[in-house]
Amino acid sequence: MTSSPRAAPLTNRQRLVVHARRLFAEKGFAEVSVDEVAAAAGLTKGAVYYQFKDKTDLFRAACESVLADVRDKVDTATMGQSAHHLDEIVIGADRLYDAYEAPDARRLLLVDGLTVLGVDGWTAMQEPVGIGLIAHALTHLAEDGRLEPDVVPALAHLMFGAFVQGVLRIAAAADPQAASRDVRRATRTLTQALFSGAGAPLKEPAWLPLSPPLPPTS
Repeated sequence: MTSSPRAAPLTNRQRLVVHARRLFAEKGFAEVSVDEVAAAAGLTKGAVYYQFKDKTDLFRAACESVLADVRDKVDTATMGQSAHHLDEIVIGADRLYDAYEAPDARRLLLVDGLTVLGVDGWTAMQEPVGIGLIAHALTHLAEDGRLEPDVVPALAHLMFGAFVQGVLRIAAAADPQAASRDVRRATRTLTQALFSGAGAPLKEPAWLPLSPPLPPTS
C-alpha cells in the first residue's frame, strides 16, 4: 500500500499571504500591521519586505488569494452547459454572490478593497473573474447573432457594476439573507429586461422561485 504524497511546504510568501488574508479579514486593513503578519507567519518584518513592497502590496496579494477561491467557485465550463445563454448570466451571478458573501471576500474585496487599491487597481483584479465571467456569457449571445459583438466589453463592465452593487447591498444589510434573496431576484429581472428580445425566455431555476403575485388592493 502506497501512501499519498505529502503536500509541498508553503513558501515564505505563501505563509505571509495565508496569515495576512486571515488577519485582514478579521480586523480590516487599517488595524493590521506588517509586524503582526510577520509574527503570525513566524517570520521577520524584513522577510515581509523581501516579498512585498509594502502593506498595500501584501493586501493586494491577499485579495488575489481570495479571488482565486472565487474563480474556483465560478466554473464557466459548467455554465456553458446551460440550456440558454441567458441562464449562464443568472447562474453565474448566483455563484458570484455566493462567493462574495464569504466573510473574507466581503471584507477584503468589498469593504477595504476599493479604498486601499483604488478604483483602477480594484477593477483590474476583478476583470479576470467577474467581468470575464459575464463577457463569456455575452459572447455566446453575440455568436448566436443576438447581440452586437462590439458592445460585449462595455456591457460586461456595466453589468458587473450592477452585480457589485448587489453584493455591497447584501454586505451592508441588517438582514443579509433577505437582502440576498432580493438582490438575486433583481439580477434575474435585470437580465430579462436587458435581453428580452435576445432569445427564449429564461427558465425558472430551482434556487430562484418566483414570488406569488401581490393581492389586489381595495
